[in-house]
Amino acid sequence: MISILIFYFLLFCFSVLIFRNAYKIYKQNKDYTLLISTLIIYYFTLCGAWIFPIDSFFGFSGDKIGLHYKPIFERLFAVNFDTDYYLACSYYCLFILIFQYSYILFIKQFVKPNKIDINLSSKASLEVVINPYLILIFSLVCVFISAYIMKDEIYYAIAQEKSVYLITRANANPLYTIHQLANEFSVLIPIIAYSFSIFKMGEVNIKIENKKGAFQILLFSFLFASLYISFLGNRREILSGIVIFSLMNLSQLKRFNYKGVAYIYVLVFLLFLGNNFFRSRVIPSKLNAIFKLEKSKDFKDNLYDTNGIASSLLFSNELFYAHFSMYGVLHKDVPYTYGSSYKYLATSIVPRALYPNRPMDIYKYYATAVNATPGQIYTIHHATACYLNFGLLGLIFGGISLGAVFIFAFYINFYPFKKYNKFLILLKYLIPFLICAQLVTFITAGPEAYKSLILEGVVLPIFILCLCSQKKAVAID
Repeated sequence: MISILIFYFLLFCFSVLIFRNAYKIYKQNKDYTLLISTLIIYYFTLCGAWIFPIDSFFGFSGDKIGLHYKPIFERLFAVNFDTDYYLACSYYCLFILIFQYSYILFIKQFVKPNKIDINLSSKASLEVVINPYLILIFSLVCVFISAYIMKDEIYYAIAQEKSVYLITRANANPLYTIHQLANEFSVLIPIIAYSFSIFKMGEVNIKIENKKGAFQILLFSFLFASLYISFLGNRREILSGIVIFSLMNLSQLKRFNYKGVAYIYVLVFLLFLGNNFFRSRVIPSKLNAIFKLEKSKDFKDNLYDTNGIASSLLFSNELFYAHFSMYGVLHKDVPYTYGSSYKYLATSIVPRALYPNRPMDIYKYYATAVNATPGQIYTIHHATACYLNFGLLGLIFGGISLGAVFIFAFYINFYPFKKYNKFLILLKYLIPFLICAQLVTFITAGPEAYKSLILEGVVLPIFILCLCSQKKAVAID
């Protein structure tokens, strides 16, 4: 018990330092992005450390309050409160602090000496006007594409009365990546447009076209896509959406419609509260009772384990999968890959048809090295992935790289471009929010995810918004 108390004391000290740094950054640049980003990273990194030691001491009785992570030990590896666990949490703290101090150093060097004026309000001579009808059509098309790609899996889940979540997640569908992108964009694009619709006034040259029912159309777009995502048992896409929604409204504090904000938070709360229901067999059973679907034999039943997928509003099992990953690597003494993630990232631009022998990504390497049960769903923490590449040096480099991404976003946010177009106007305002929203997925992936962070997290959403909008010349005061 003494060792647990010492651990919690050290964890508390590091946590205070981490959030003190986050608040310090906010005080300097008046931007909530790093504050929210720190919360996201901390949640997936160290929140498990507040729960596991005391829960293990009391014989894992936390299932009474919604903790359902114990089956992880059977599928992945057993976790003990020992020296390796201490070391794993120390590495996590080091990763977060390096990320923060990289950003703080930049602020001291460029912002404090007024090399970048954060109070500068540079307005472009163009205004971006987003069409709500095009947003609705795009969101519906994304839902259709996602459902069409997964039609066989969904049919099978209903016919066999199994969890739609497990069937659609644990599969070998060659179009799964497109399915994931369609899911993400079906939620993200409407929530961004909806945010602009509830701004009363703002300093950005972006607004929603004044069409009849624009507010209701955008609200319906987000609601419909979110219900579909929830039917699949997913919630990461919705979580990413609520992150960017929160950041956009915080950036326009006191300039938005509070009633419009309340609609979204109530909706998301209800969907998250019902996550266990959506992931269970109840909906497939009810649908099968109505439609009487013929049972398909195209899928192998033994690929899907429907036990242990329960989660609660706060205690997602993904929190523990990511948190335990560093322990597994240290405890099992997994060898370094010496840059496999970066090799994969460099070759990812080449189509797999032209380069079929692409290096194994770090997640697959990790799952194989720790003898994880095949056919299951796991995650690896970003710090663990960086450590697997080059050890402690790789972890330090990973923290610096993540800090550099936010530094780049900050720089773009305040850089006075000589010429503006729709893409640049949207990029300047949205880039820090999009990166922060992408952290929900990025923090539980390796360096390979930088491609998704940049291309799918920033470039594609802005490009889609450009397609759904038009430019309009405005006078500059």
